[in-house]
Amino acid sequence: MTLQLPAALHQHLLAHALETPTLEVCGLLGGVGATATRLYRIANIAATPQVAFTMDPQAQLAAMLEMRGRGETLVGIYHSHPTTTAQPSATDLKEAAYPGVAFLIVSLAAPAAPVLAAFAFDGQHFTPMALRLTESARLQSEGCASLSLGSASTPTQ
Repeated sequence: MTLQLPAALHQHLLAHALETPTLEVCGLLGGVGATATRLYRIANIAATPQVAFTMDPQAQLAAMLEMRGRGETLVGIYHSHPTTTAQPSATDLKEAAYPGVAFLIVSLAAPAAPVLAAFAFDGQHFTPMALRLTESARLQSEGCASLSLGSASTPTQ
């Protein structure tokens, strides 16, 4: 499987990680099929956000309800690694949920050149997966909670 990620969402995902480069950030990607169309930033409420992430459950639920209302599904979960590679950690594997959803990790080990990698999760293991950056016709920002993509023929409301 290949995750299709519009270039604009890719840039916003990297920008989110770079806003607090010493802390892990996290969020969700909504979309259709294997194409991400919207980024949902979720607050990291971990006790040690320098080395872990825990999504705020209320914000996560709100994002999932918004996805449902927009006809989207959860296509990806992302977080950053401030000082390590873009590879799942033992903690990432232990705490992973949502088999069949892509897991994206942004490495800021070299902040001037962030690295984004994607992994498929089968319920027990992570496997590297292809990530295809695509062009987008338009980016619409709806506050800082989510960013969406639409095309010229089907504008996002």
